[in-house]
Amino acid sequence: MILEFSFNYLSSSLIYEKIITRTLKEFLLESKIIRDGDKLFLYVKSEDIDELESFANRLSTELPHSIFLHETDVRVVDEMPESSFILQKTPKLDMAFCPKCLTKVMDEADKNYYNIFHECEVCGYGVSGKMRSYKDDFATLAKAISDGQVASLDTFNGRYYVGKVGNKCSNTDFDIVCYDLVSVLNYTNASNSEVVALGAIEKPLIRLKTNMKFKMDFEEVDKELIRFKLPDDFVLHLLLGELNKLGISMIFITKESIAFDVKFDLIMREKELEPIEIVVGDNHIAIVKGQKGLPYENLSHKDDLIKHVGAFFSVVKEHSLLDGTVAGVNISKDYHNNIMVYSKKFGVIEYLSFKFNFGSIKEVFDSIVAFDEAGAKLVENFKNKFPEHYEEISKIEFDEEEFNVYKLWGIVSIVLGYSKDKDLMKSAEIIEQNAALFLGTKGPRIDYKLKRQNSKVYLEPLMTIRTAMSFKLADVDRLTLCYGVVESFVEFISSQFDDIKEEMKTDAVVATGMLLENRHLFSKLSKEVSVNHNLYFNKELPIDGRNILYGANELL
Repeated sequence: MILEFSFNYLSSSLIYEKIITRTLKEFLLESKIIRDGDKLFLYVKSEDIDELESFANRLSTELPHSIFLHETDVRVVDEMPESSFILQKTPKLDMAFCPKCLTKVMDEADKNYYNIFHECEVCGYGVSGKMRSYKDDFATLAKAISDGQVASLDTFNGRYYVGKVGNKCSNTDFDIVCYDLVSVLNYTNASNSEVVALGAIEKPLIRLKTNMKFKMDFEEVDKELIRFKLPDDFVLHLLLGELNKLGISMIFITKESIAFDVKFDLIMREKELEPIEIVVGDNHIAIVKGQKGLPYENLSHKDDLIKHVGAFFSVVKEHSLLDGTVAGVNISKDYHNNIMVYSKKFGVIEYLSFKFNFGSIKEVFDSIVAFDEAGAKLVENFKNKFPEHYEEISKIEFDEEEFNVYKLWGIVSIVLGYSKDKDLMKSAEIIEQNAALFLGTKGPRIDYKLKRQNSKVYLEPLMTIRTAMSFKLADVDRLTLCYGVVESFVEFISSQFDDIKEEMKTDAVVATGMLLENRHLFSKLSKEVSVNHNLYFNKELPIDGRNILYGANELL
C-alpha cells in the first residue's frame, strides 16, 4: 500500500521536511518527499498496514500545526513518484519548541526534564547552558510572582519584565502570555481561527478584544485590545506551568523597563528577534510585524525604493505571480496608498490613487460648502447642532507631507469629535480602535467615491467626510459609526477589484499595508474579495516594512 500525505505549506523554513525525515528514520518504510511550490508531498510504501498506521499516528503527534499550513490530506495512491526531494543544509531558524522536545522536557523520567536548553535540529535558539533540571528555579520564581512580585526575566528572545496581570502593568505597553488556549478562550472573544493560530509552533502574538470576565477579574486593566500568545520558549513555558499549579493561568510581559523585585538570568544571548504578530481571518493569515522564525533576515536597505511599488511586488514575487495580470491595493498608514495593476503586456499602472491634500479642518468645511448646495446645507446643520465643537476644530491645521486613507480617517475622527489632535495618525487610531471594539455585524454605509482629474482617477475624500457627518447628525453611536468607516472602505475596495477584473481580466489580487493589522478590516477584506478573486497577502514577510525591501523596484 502507498499513502500520499499532502500539505499546502507556505513556509520555506524546512521544519516540516526535517520532522518528516526524522520520523521516517524510526520506521522501515520506502518513502519519498516532493516539494512543488507551496505543496509538500510525502509518499510512504509498505506491505505492512500496521506499520503504515503506526507511522501515520506518530507523524500526527510529532508534526506541529503551523500558521503557514493551509490544507492537509492523505490518500491511497497506486504508484510512488520517480523524483524526490533532497533536504538542503540550511541554517536553523529560531523557533519555539517542537512537540517531541516538549514531551522530553515535561517527562520526569527523561534526562532533559525541565531542561530549558534542550533543543533539536528543528527547534530552539542555539543558546548553550548547563544541561540540568531547572524545576526548583521555576517553582521559586513562580511563588514570587504569585505573591505579587515583578520579575526581570531573561528568555531566549531577550529580556522582559513579567508579573501578575493587574495594576503593575496597567500603565505600560504589555502583552499577555497564557498557559494554554483555554485561558485565551476564557478571557477574550477570539475566533476559532485565531485560537488555532495561537497554538501553532510559531507561537504568534494576536491582538484580541478582552471579554467581560477579563474586565471583572482584572479591574485595574483599562486596555480592551491586548496582544495574547502562548509561551514561545521553555523559560516561559515552564514558568507558566508552575504558575498554573498556583492558580495563575497568565502573566503580563513587557519590554518596558519597570521596577522589579526578582531577577531570573539563566540565559546569556546577544541576539534578539522580535516575536511575530499576525492577523487572522477565516481564509487567510498575514504577518503584521516581527522576525523570529522567518527568512529574509538580511535584506539590504536602499534609498531609492518606491515604497508602494516594493510592497506590491513583494507579494507578487513571494507567490510567483509575475506571469499573470495582478491587481493590488496598498493601504499603508505611513505612505502613499493606491490600487495598481501589473501585467507583462503593459507593465505597472496606477489604477486609482488615494492621494489628496487639505491644510486645515476649515479648508475641509469650506470645500464641502463649495462642492454643492447639499454640502453647504450639511455644514450649516452641523455647525448649528455642534457650534462649540465646530468653532474649536475649525482652528486645527495640518502639517502633513502626504495624505492617505488612514489620514482621511484621522480627519473624520476630528470632524466627528472623537479627537482634537492635529496629528492625523493619532486621530485615526481612535477610529480604528473603536471599530475593533464593535461587536455588531453591520455599520452605516459611508461613501467612498471616485473623481477624475487630469486623466487620473482619485478617491474623493469629501464624500467620505460628508456621509460621516450626516450619521453624526443622526446620532449614530461612536462604535457603530467607526465600524461603518472601516467596513465601507473594504466594500469599496472589493467593488474596485471586481471592476478591474471585468475590464482587465486579472488573475489575482494582492493586498499590503499596515491597515491590514485591523482585525475587522482584514477579516472582511479576506472574505469579500475572496468571493470573486484569488487573494494573496505576504507569505513570509510582514505586510509593511521589510516587504518593501524584498519587492524592490527592479520590475518597473
